[in-house]
Amino acid sequence: MRRADIYSRYEKYVLPKFRDEIEKNKQLFQALCRQYITSERSGSLDRIFAYLDKTDFYTAPSSTVFHYNFPGGLCKHSINVFNSAKAICDKVLNADIDSGASTVAKKYSDESIAIAALFHDLCKIGMYYPEEKFVKDGTKWVKYLGWGIDDSLPMGHAEKSLYRLSRLIDLKPDEILAIRWHMGMYDMGERGSQLRSAFYSAQDMSPLVVILQCADSYAARCLEETCDLTQYQL
Repeated sequence: MRRADIYSRYEKYVLPKFRDEIEKNKQLFQALCRQYITSERSGSLDRIFAYLDKTDFYTAPSSTVFHYNFPGGLCKHSINVFNSAKAICDKVLNADIDSGASTVAKKYSDESIAIAALFHDLCKIGMYYPEEKFVKDGTKWVKYLGWGIDDSLPMGHAEKSLYRLSRLIDLKPDEILAIRWHMGMYDMGERGSQLRSAFYSAQDMSPLVVILQCADSYAARCLEETCDLTQYQL
């Protein structure tokens, strides 16, 4: 079946089941942006929201078969990563800085944490599309929702997030490094390569790199379930 026909059925039979949750998370995402991005860069928020409204950011899954692999998962994951990153900073890093236990002297603003965390996965915009999967129900095969991948801009995971975000808002070096390396060990080059050396240098240069990696992994592995998509028939 053609992709357009499958998408039409997805919009009719599956997406409405998630509409309320999608709208709730969209409002929460935008409220967090407005609450924590308060410098002169807040003037970029309307441009960012207008851009996101033209994309599937609020309706896309966060992955195809892993964490939050349901419609709206990408936005919800972004919120979870922000909450996790802010908790790590507030309750761990800042407390260690105050007590003198940390070798880090710099505290990060809520604005930098918000920008790095809320927008770290813009690379996934337009990447996943609904497709048919099949499961046997007794003697008959049933079609259910699955996800395909169409990377129309294959420039790398975090690199694509930075490319998209940097066209919408000015970024600080710490934010750039954190987003670029948020995949951590899953996005390093081969041993001895310049990429691997750059990764370690970025960690040493900016603790926000470590914080975002930890927050992303914590959200994905400790907060976010994998959805059984066989219950959503096409």
